[in-house]
Amino acid sequence: MWGHSYQFHSTLGLPYTTALAFNSAPNTRDFYYCENFRHAKNNMRREPQSLRSRLREEFYTYCAFWIAVSALPALALSYVAVRISNHLWLKLLSSRYPSVEFIKTATIRSLLDTNRNQGIINVLLCIKGTLKAEDIKRELTQHVVDRRNQNGHLVFPRLRQLLVSYWGNYAWDGNVPFRPENHVFVANAVYRGRPVSDANIQDYISDVISKYFPSDHPPWQYIIIPCVSTETKYYILIRVHHLLLSGKKSLNIGDFLLMEQFPHRCLDRIELCHNSPLSKLFPTPSALPELWSKINESLSNIWNEFICEYDPVESPRALKTLPGAFHVAGLVFISTVSALREFSKKRMQHRETPAAMTAAKFILAIQRECKRRNLNVPKILISPLVTVDPRKWPRRMFETAFTTAKTTLTLPFKIRDEITAINELRTIGLVRQTDTFTWKYGDIAQLLVKATGETLRGMKEAYRAPWKLWTDTIGADDGKRHLLQTISLCGRKVASFSRPIPRADIDRAARALGVSSTDIALFAATESLRALFENAQSETPDSILVSARAACEDFLYTFAEGNGKNYKKSQTGGMVCLSIPVGATPRRIASVVDEACSRQVALAGAWAAQARCGALTRSVPSPFARLTLNALSRRYAVSYAEINAPTDAQRRKTLWGQEVDGVVYWRPPQANISLSLTVIQYADTVRLTVMADARLTPLHTVPSTRWPTVIEQLVNKIDQQIARITGRPIEVALSQRVQDTVENVREPMSEDDSETSRLAETTQTQPESIERDESQGTDTSQVLIPPTINTLRRHSFTNK
Repeated sequence: MWGHSYQFHSTLGLPYTTALAFNSAPNTRDFYYCENFRHAKNNMRREPQSLRSRLREEFYTYCAFWIAVSALPALALSYVAVRISNHLWLKLLSSRYPSVEFIKTATIRSLLDTNRNQGIINVLLCIKGTLKAEDIKRELTQHVVDRRNQNGHLVFPRLRQLLVSYWGNYAWDGNVPFRPENHVFVANAVYRGRPVSDANIQDYISDVISKYFPSDHPPWQYIIIPCVSTETKYYILIRVHHLLLSGKKSLNIGDFLLMEQFPHRCLDRIELCHNSPLSKLFPTPSALPELWSKINESLSNIWNEFICEYDPVESPRALKTLPGAFHVAGLVFISTVSALREFSKKRMQHRETPAAMTAAKFILAIQRECKRRNLNVPKILISPLVTVDPRKWPRRMFETAFTTAKTTLTLPFKIRDEITAINELRTIGLVRQTDTFTWKYGDIAQLLVKATGETLRGMKEAYRAPWKLWTDTIGADDGKRHLLQTISLCGRKVASFSRPIPRADIDRAARALGVSSTDIALFAATESLRALFENAQSETPDSILVSARAACEDFLYTFAEGNGKNYKKSQTGGMVCLSIPVGATPRRIASVVDEACSRQVALAGAWAAQARCGALTRSVPSPFARLTLNALSRRYAVSYAEINAPTDAQRRKTLWGQEVDGVVYWRPPQANISLSLTVIQYADTVRLTVMADARLTPLHTVPSTRWPTVIEQLVNKIDQQIARITGRPIEVALSQRVQDTVENVREPMSEDDSETSRLAETTQTQPESIERDESQGTDTSQVLIPPTINTLRRHSFTNK
């Protein structure tokens, strides 16, 4: 009996003493004790880093930092040279081809674009209800295709223009006829002689995605796909070239999805968002923004007091006396600031055609503002005489003497009050002496100290960033190559997607193991890739290099109107490079992800800066950037992305009033990336989407098929473990999991869930968890797993 228990618990990553605790002690206190003892023992086994290793690491960090600093002048010179050369080259091309409009800002995808490997974004919607093609076409035409601004111009003119390329530069050609029927159409509901249904929808979609856009049409398609199913539903496939989604006069992918808009909850209610470590790549300073806000508030108060004292427009009493020299200087300064404010308002009102501010216009604006304040040339000339008027000297001398005597007498009392206020601020954090400088500026002083600490920590991270960047990207490669890195790519894409699984299952597994839902999804993705290597009869690598990132769901659904484009850029996070061990447990994967997110702040910041303002493509020559990205993508041949949703996310409706049952989003792999994985959350479900190079057919369906099975087996094992600990039958644990899945996640936890959470706190100390017996090297994915009875209704996109 003990041998069987030891085999089961070693599968879960538990030691022999914990197995004895499971079998011999019905009370969970013994389990708590064994876990705490093992955790303390593991901590004692961790030997500190030797002095030689620390010195070697500090030496490499020092060298890498000064190499990076030495490269900054070359980078600045490269930025100037690239900007000038690009400007001159585009001027030459524009004069040579005046009928087209060249794209001035390059992106990472545009650098990696080729005729065979294009960056095409694909989104599939499953919509409940009867297909009404005319309603769909009407909403798409009104909201996107024929939408016009206040001046009567098209909001998205690129949709009617052809994407062409001259001498390696993309351009938009508007001199082509536009026919909506070439882009918005109802597809034939027959695929290889069979009606399109849930059984063959994936093959049909993959076949459509594998085809290129027609070269004589604008690069986008809106395909309405009828479906034969027991439920009344249909599909919509949106295909868009990435250049339609970037630059001026562009649109967001959400404009094509045509879903109802919700408030941007990722910024308003950040606590409801998915707790993903990939969405928290940047350390969020708290003291620096608060200090900046306090300084702005103080400066604003000082400015308002200055306005009320000297501006005749705000305070008519300023006109009662002739202005002196200092008063005149203040009025000129106020007039200059008012002129600049007027110019900025006009620029904001006319964003499309901003008026250039010349020196003559600026001087005329200052003259108008001075005239409003009754400031003319005679007053300016007489202002020095008003300032040095001898009749004012006796009164000023008396006021100065009185102020000096008063300050001398009250100085000891003020010092006493300041000391008392400082002591109160230090002990109780509250100052009662309201007439002291400590009461007035104590908060700013405290924030200044905290901001200084944050600045020093930031400088320390900047010092260590070059060496960490090198070791975590280039140094992470062990030189061994696997199938996904060595395969010869053809450029065409194939796609697949998994069946949906409940989000509650992943969240429960994450809580039980003390990890995040991202770690559970990555664990399942790694096991899916192992299944891919096994099906390909290829050698399974020890680790897989993966580039990972995350975004909020509003990144996908937000319209471009208003502040939609800026919001989309603000939600574009950074990227990290992961070296994920194959066969690792969720706890091991969680440690890898956390360490990468904490070490690769520089990489994440650089990638976010490129996505938001094009920092890389503006600073580095495009041939060098292209070669570097191709070399890196050969190593990091797998990309992973997440589209996270708040925990209380609901199903959305289209603008024509029908409910969206499912959303599938594919990120196109470019350069030498052969496989792109995306985990997308929608409402209460999660699914994995796979886009791969066509050379991987039919292996591209293995990850999408294996991924939900791995998660379900993991959840079943956790339920079995909890049932063994609590002494409850496994059927009770499974029924409790189904009940938790049906209930709203925001409702208070039941008594059993509270007990599960308490047990999860003890399980969090396990360094090795579920899914693989590392001591015996046995894959336990197919043993000790009872079938899961899912009482929920069947979702769409199911694999038959």
